[in-house]
Amino acid sequence: MKHVGYGLIILLALALQTTSPGLVFFGLRPDLLLLLTLFSAMLQEPGGAAVFGFVSGLLQDILVGQFIGLYAGTYLLMAILVGFLAKRLYKENLLVRFFAIVLGTILGQILYLLGAASFGFSSPESWSLVFGILGTGLFNGTIGVLFYRPFVSINQRLIYLDELLKRTG
Repeated sequence: MKHVGYGLIILLALALQTTSPGLVFFGLRPDLLLLLTLFSAMLQEPGGAAVFGFVSGLLQDILVGQFIGLYAGTYLLMAILVGFLAKRLYKENLLVRFFAIVLGTILGQILYLLGAASFGFSSPESWSLVFGILGTGLFNGTIGVLFYRPFVSINQRLIYLDELLKRTG
């Protein structure tokens, strides 16, 4: 049951992120699937978060279709990294949560650009790219601070329903 719920959350975020014009604020777009992956990394064990990140990244790769597997690998690595860090830090602190999401988003976008460059994709190296990455990281961090608690309650409800379904058959 919880996997169905996670799948619906991923599909909703994928629809919000890829539809035109999507969520845009001051010319910046949040990376919602990476944000959900980082949320999952803070709430679940690193293995479960890695699967969540891989599946969400693979769905985005299939939909975008530019470099199949690159988002999946990037989200997988970010889920493992933030998952291990979240186990060692007090993730209920707003600043820890904010900086984990900001750094995870910035590092994830840099990894994606490096991976795309290894496939021959050339992006213009300019200050607008740097400001875009930093702005997206800050935007994701702000959204993350606001929506972490609702995601925790949804996660707890999905776990409860999953346990209830297992017990009742």
